[in-house]
Amino acid sequence: MDYKKATVEELLREEEKLLKRYHEIEDECLKERLSFDEFCKKAEKEQEGLYFIDKYLRLRQDPIVEYGKEWKGDLYSLDEFRAMVDSNAFVDDDGIGYYATENSKSDVVIKPSDITEGIIRDDFSHVMWFNK
Repeated sequence: MDYKKATVEELLREEEKLLKRYHEIEDECLKERLSFDEFCKKAEKEQEGLYFIDKYLRLRQDPIVEYGKEWKGDLYSLDEFRAMVDSNAFVDDDGIGYYATENSKSDVVIKPSDITEGIIRDDFSHVMWFNK
């Protein structure tokens, strides 16, 4: 499936199918008493599909935007955030980001790996970043 061209409905159906297969593999590995590493190898295709489906669902998500609040995160322009990710200042495990504007924050998550994968929304100018 070409996730880039898929509709939200197609992505959700594919996600359901991959999750079902992922859990089947998990059950098989538990019954066979395989290690976590062996499970990860067996479920690699499903994990990769779920990884990209998550990114493309967030790309298409209808945002809920909050205005007039003060957040404890750091506000970066999208270009600043991109430069920081490119210099390895942020990775997915460092915290969580939300698409934003100069005076608002959305509920749409942006991860540093979205930047490295080139899966970026163009309807927001900023990122509100919250370190762990």
